[in-house]
Amino acid sequence: MRSSNPIAGTLLQYDEPEWEPLEALIGRELASWFMWMCSVRLEDGAVVQAYKHVATRRYLHLAGGRAFVYTPERDYREVARRQAIVLAFEGWESVTLDAGSFADIGAALRRAIDAARAGFT
Repeated sequence: MRSSNPIAGTLLQYDEPEWEPLEALIGRELASWFMWMCSVRLEDGAVVQAYKHVATRRYLHLAGGRAFVYTPERDYREVARRQAIVLAFEGWESVTLDAGSFADIGAALRRAIDAARAGFT
């Protein structure tokens, strides 16, 4: 379920990464392009894991099959998982890295978005 209502959160920790939500949503191949940043507990009890893409510098915020965006008002809003994926990878086509190119991840990204659209992770 998605909500336009803002949900406040409190930082829990930034020492012990939790990769399972990210890998469940987009797979290990795409997850390898992210850094885990922290865990946040939302007012509704959900624990959000924050992941930052190494090249696009955009975030994926995930909690128990739910996806969120962090707002300028410093709260979270629930969004569709496919929307969260698209936002996190926005601009990846134009990014090049010394370690390699994003050209090879296009198919994996399309599969992840299709899976999120279909409702399974």
